[in-house]
This record gives sequence, C-alpha cells and structure tokens, in this order.
Amino acid sequence: MTKKHSKLILIFIMIVIGIWSCTLHSAKSEKTATSDIPLNTGVNNVYFLTDMEKEIVMELNVVRTDPKRYADFLKSLSGRPQWNQGLDETILFVEKKEPLPPFRISKGLSLAARNLLNDRGPEGLTGHVGKDGKSIFERMNTYGQWDGKAGEYLGYGYTEAEALVARMAIDEGSAVKDGQHYIFDRDFHVVGVACGPHKSYRVMCVIDFAGTYKE
Repeated sequence: MTKKHSKLILIFIMIVIGIWSCTLHSAKSEKTATSDIPLNTGVNNVYFLTDMEKEIVMELNVVRTDPKRYADFLKSLSGRPQWNQGLDETILFVEKKEPLPPFRISKGLSLAARNLLNDRGPEGLTGHVGKDGKSIFERMNTYGQWDGKAGEYLGYGYTEAEALVARMAIDEGSAVKDGQHYIFDRDFHVVGVACGPHKSYRVMCVIDFAGTYKE
C-alpha cells in the first residue's frame, strides 16, 4: 500500500469517526430545562467556568433534584440506536431515586480538573494520573482540601452537556457504574468541571466530585 493510499484511508476513517461522534453525542431536549434550577455555587461567581462547564453542572443538578423529570428526558432518547443499550434499565433506576440537593461549584476542584485536562489534552492522552504522577486525590488538594469522599469522571468527545450527563446516567459497559454513583451519591456535595481540546477525541471533560471542599 502506498503512502498516498494510506493517507486517504486515514482521512476517510477520521471523517467517519467525526460523523459518528456528532451523531452519538447529540442529545439536546427541551425536557431538561436546566434554566429553572439556579447555579448553586460555593464561590462568589463562576467566571472560571466556560458556558459548557456551567451547563454540565446545571444538567447534573437537573438529575439530582428531579430524577423523575430526568427519566422523562431519557425516555425521549428511546429509539435512537446510539442510546438504546442500557437505556430502559437506567430509566427504571432513575425513576426510583429520591431527589437530592444540587451540587455546589468548587473553584479549587475546577482548577484541579483543568490541571488534568491541560496535561492530557494536548497529547491526546487518557487516564486520571498526570505526567507528574499525582493521584486524583493529591491533585484535588492542589487548590484546597477535600474531605469525606472524592471521585472523578472523564468524558471524551462530548460537545454538549446534555449528552455527557446522559452518558454518565446510562453508564453502559461499566460494571461499577461510576457515572451513576457520582450523580446520585448523597455524600457528594461539591463539584468542579473543566472541558477543553483533546488531540485524539476533540474534547475532554474532567468532572471532580467531593463531599466537602475547603477552598
């Protein structure tokens, strides 16, 4: 195979992946209506968050504060092949959950999440540990101190907050259901978010959760 043919095949594959990615990650629905849930913050303002990062927090709070309403949104995804796996099971699970208080935004957790994003994104890398070898918990303590519980969710390729959070809620293919656990665990109260460019997946989002966080 010539270099020219290899290059053409690579371009074709990238186009197909791009189309698939856009289709898979599109899940907008008016039923989520995030605007009527206030952005509950633990800091004076959220200038350090992009619009998508704010939307992720608001979408997480939709699920937390009104799970039955969010189950209705998940039902609207039925029939779309990219969402079918695990969807019915998730709808039944979410419908039975009791409402929880909304997450508060932590500036320190958001900055810690951005550290990982800046470490992984430019080189197209994945995983929770950066080049400095710091664990999730060590990195979270860079700008403050977490207490109680802590965890981290990574999303790759998502350009819409609704789609990322829906994938967290469905969490198919994961035996431990980390996404669901972080959303519905009543011991998690604060969240930090960072989204940005990723060399391999276009977009990477880091979502850090903690019981409490001293900025």
